[in-house]
Amino acid sequence: MLARSHNFVRFLDYVRPYKGLLLLGTIGGVAKFTVPLLLPQVTRHLLDNVFLNETLSSEQKLHALFLYAGGMMAIFLFIYAPCVYIRHLYTDKASHRAIFDLRCELYYRILRMSASFFNRNKSGEIISRLISDIQLAQNLVGTALTNVWMDAIALLVILYFMLRIDVATTLVALLSFPAYLLLFRRFSDEIRNTTRKVQDKLSVMTSNAHERIAGRMVVHAFTGELNETERFRSESESLFSTNMRRVFIQSLNQAVTGTLVSLSPLIVTCFGGYRVISGDMTVGELIALTMYLGPLYLPLQRFSELNVVFANSMASLDRIYEIMDQEPEIVDQPGAIELTEVKGHITFDHVSFCYNKGCPVLNGVTFTVRAGQKVALVGPSGSGKSTIVSLIPRFYDCNAGEVRIDEYDVRRIKVKSLRRHIGMVLQDPVLFSGTIRENILYGNPDAGEAEVVAAAKAANAYDFILSLPNGFDAEVGERGSFLSGGQRQRITIARAFLKNPKILILDEATSSLDSESERLIQDAMSRLIAGRTTFIIAHRGSTVRNADWIFVVCDGSIVESGTHSELLLKEGIYRDLYAGQFEAAASAIGTLENGCGQEPNTAILEDVRD
Repeated sequence: MLARSHNFVRFLDYVRPYKGLLLLGTIGGVAKFTVPLLLPQVTRHLLDNVFLNETLSSEQKLHALFLYAGGMMAIFLFIYAPCVYIRHLYTDKASHRAIFDLRCELYYRILRMSASFFNRNKSGEIISRLISDIQLAQNLVGTALTNVWMDAIALLVILYFMLRIDVATTLVALLSFPAYLLLFRRFSDEIRNTTRKVQDKLSVMTSNAHERIAGRMVVHAFTGELNETERFRSESESLFSTNMRRVFIQSLNQAVTGTLVSLSPLIVTCFGGYRVISGDMTVGELIALTMYLGPLYLPLQRFSELNVVFANSMASLDRIYEIMDQEPEIVDQPGAIELTEVKGHITFDHVSFCYNKGCPVLNGVTFTVRAGQKVALVGPSGSGKSTIVSLIPRFYDCNAGEVRIDEYDVRRIKVKSLRRHIGMVLQDPVLFSGTIRENILYGNPDAGEAEVVAAAKAANAYDFILSLPNGFDAEVGERGSFLSGGQRQRITIARAFLKNPKILILDEATSSLDSESERLIQDAMSRLIAGRTTFIIAHRGSTVRNADWIFVVCDGSIVESGTHSELLLKEGIYRDLYAGQFEAAASAIGTLENGCGQEPNTAILEDVRD
């Protein structure tokens, strides 16, 4: 309970800058609900003092009727209508601004999270909290924080008028209040718990649907449409059942409070009628009291609805602050330095690392790379190559040892400063929805048009960009779906050129490409690599041969190192890996050429044999 209250107080920090708007909205709302309370007073006066007054003439009665009716019309036109407008305008503006700030803060917090956070949480679940939970939390401002004050003030005004008319009948009208308050408390916790469960299940379903839609090609290839539909149906059924539990509680809440609200006027009318017959009340007073019963019980009904809104919103806030309260593991340490200039000298000094405690991925990795040197990391899949390069920009921190750049431990360098000098070109090129220009500018948002063009030319992307209908303003589609694999890769290389980093990390950027695209990308990468310290995660021999130095990674350790020629002379893992790759390639080429009536091509194996 304390944690829940704490989250509510924290949420108020986002509302506080807009308290002026909320105050105006609340004042408008109070006027909206109190102005109509004048009608029963006017009705009572007209009945008791005008219509039933035998001393007044018909002309006087008509004059009084038109006077009061005209006065009330003026009040509704010039006070009530503007107040309703103010109430909705400023309340909605405050709620949207507060939620805007909360959503932006949550998005920033998510983007700051370390890689381990995204390993633990599915992207669909994260998006669900950013969109669905934020939307529910908005109701807390737009409804709860203003209606509670409006209804409370309206309730006090109504009770004031009713008590002035007749105390006994007013007390009878309040008999249902204790029962209502008891039920209000009992329903609140149940609604909140079921809402939390609904949001959790919705997050899981959203995440799984997101994964399947993103991987639709695999679903199609393995004809998994029916199986995935059944999985989705099962998850939807679970969500439906949990939702119905919430609906049941909310419906029961509405039914009980609605019954109380409906029975109370009947009891009041009977009691008030008795007092009229006894001569303790006038007919006008009874009618006025009866007219007040609707506005009296309306806040009760609205408090019941508010109970649901508040419970739903607080459940969402709990989920939002679960993320907000997580701190990124990779942060600037006290006294971290700003890295202004980089030579690119990199050292791994007895580095060990594990993603999960007790499951080491790297074991005492030690090596040195000189500034401007091009090194390749080769080894079986899962040997730790990607983990090694992930430690350089501090996507993760090593558990033991040090990773140093120019003799500075990377953990003693400010994170933004460190990553500013590191560029990456991945095997799976990542583009964002938008234009080609926007994706290239991601490498340096402050670059001018001439720099963008120069980067595109250096990446061998300029010609194909100009061939598109809108050139640099062509849309790339979601994840670059409007472009071919080779075109996407060249855009990411142009982005790296624009960033102009001193340290470069390449994850075999030419795999799974046709020969022409590979040639263009290899040519662009040779220009990109020049003068930079480069790490290449190599999967193919053609890339390895050109490296200045090769590290062979196996089971999280460097087991061999040397140049291509040196490693081929050893009876080791590198020779086996290299020979296996090229024998498979030669076999494929030989098969194709034999099918064309030609001699098999064995030249590709000579490098291994030599």
